[in-house]
Amino acid sequence: MSTTKLWCLVSQPNSVVLEVEVDLRANGQECLEKVCEKLGIDYSEKDYFGLQYRGNKGENLWLNMRNRIDRQLSGPQPFRFQLRVKFFVQPHMLLQEKTRHQFYLQICMELKEKKLLVSDEDHLVRIMALMAQAEHGNQANTEQQILSYQNLIQGIVSSSDDFLTNLAYEHANYRGMCRISAEYKVIQEVSALPGYGMEYHEAKNEANEDLVVGVGPEGVVIYDSNMTEFSRFPYPIVQKAVHNGKKCLLCVFNEDGETTHEEFKMVSCKAAVALYRSITEMHSFFRCDTINSEVFSQVSQDLKGVLASIFLKENNSVGMNYVFDVQHTFREVYDSTKRKIFMSQQSLDDQGQGHSESEMDTTYENQDVSSSFEMYKNQLQKIQEGFVCRVCMDKEISTTLCPCGHMVCCSECADRLDECPVCRTAINKIQPVFLPTPVMAANG
Repeated sequence: MSTTKLWCLVSQPNSVVLEVEVDLRANGQECLEKVCEKLGIDYSEKDYFGLQYRGNKGENLWLNMRNRIDRQLSGPQPFRFQLRVKFFVQPHMLLQEKTRHQFYLQICMELKEKKLLVSDEDHLVRIMALMAQAEHGNQANTEQQILSYQNLIQGIVSSSDDFLTNLAYEHANYRGMCRISAEYKVIQEVSALPGYGMEYHEAKNEANEDLVVGVGPEGVVIYDSNMTEFSRFPYPIVQKAVHNGKKCLLCVFNEDGETTHEEFKMVSCKAAVALYRSITEMHSFFRCDTINSEVFSQVSQDLKGVLASIFLKENNSVGMNYVFDVQHTFREVYDSTKRKIFMSQQSLDDQGQGHSESEMDTTYENQDVSSSFEMYKNQLQKIQEGFVCRVCMDKEISTTLCPCGHMVCCSECADRLDECPVCRTAINKIQPVFLPTPVMAANG
């Protein structure tokens, strides 16, 4: 094994393991980028993902992408990580099929692990039928099909004859649907669940009772040990989160505008930092227009750095580590990805035209043009999808929702909405817009 390299094993939600080798001094981002490169996840959508590892006391911890890997983990190589979705955005914001596939894989895993709970049986049947279409294709009245259903629902719901019959009937409704569409539909169905995008942390309250702290796109939810919700704190009423040792403190405003405190005792100092990071990063990613400089630049210094500062009596960066690794908001990631796909397509278009003018003489070069043209068509389709109404997925975007300013739906769908489907802001005005979209150009 090389002494200048770090050997990492990264498992996907479907348990497929990827081997990655990075420089000995590499930070977490370099490892994540190599994993995403292997999986074909391009552009800014890498920001939706992270790498998790187990702490010494069984905590689920996120590798900080901005800090060196060897300063966050100890022990012999290989270092073992799990590729996981860190920020579950709404399905219509996922522009790449490879990204949607990883979201789908994690949803399947979380359903089996009971992290995602579906209380309505009809809703669960729809989800399972779409998963069956994605995994096994069209429904067939065979014994093998029944076995595949039983394997699919194992760990999610008990295998009763009634449920299997309903599943078979629902599965038949999706005949002809391709795997990519079925996976996207699964994400759409699951995104309506209250637990979608929720990250869970085990803790104890001041009375030393077990509880679970859920941190999600909308706020912080407190559950008892049976996962029954008893407190909810939307981000607008959260004043701040702080941590000290093994404790994490959540400061919130009550109905009278006074500050109250919720104290959580964690299993370790790292677990307390993990909860503190989760609350701050979730809020920054989903609720802010851009990452606050105080969040982006916040650092901590380890014991080695503190001692160096004392004895050297000067400011230095020894032992300095970033506390947070969130660098963009979900709006910035979405806009950046859409822009990069468009610019990439323009580049491919220019290359294709250059080839067509100079490669008329050889068969080999003509084949190269054909290949570029196919890539152009695929990328153009993605651009066109970005200008289609995110609600009906049929007509072109033709409205701006005020006051938030999001352009995500057609006029007919906008008339039926009370709040923005992206940021949940109440709509007080619908402004028509006329975009020179690729859809219009294609139709023209």
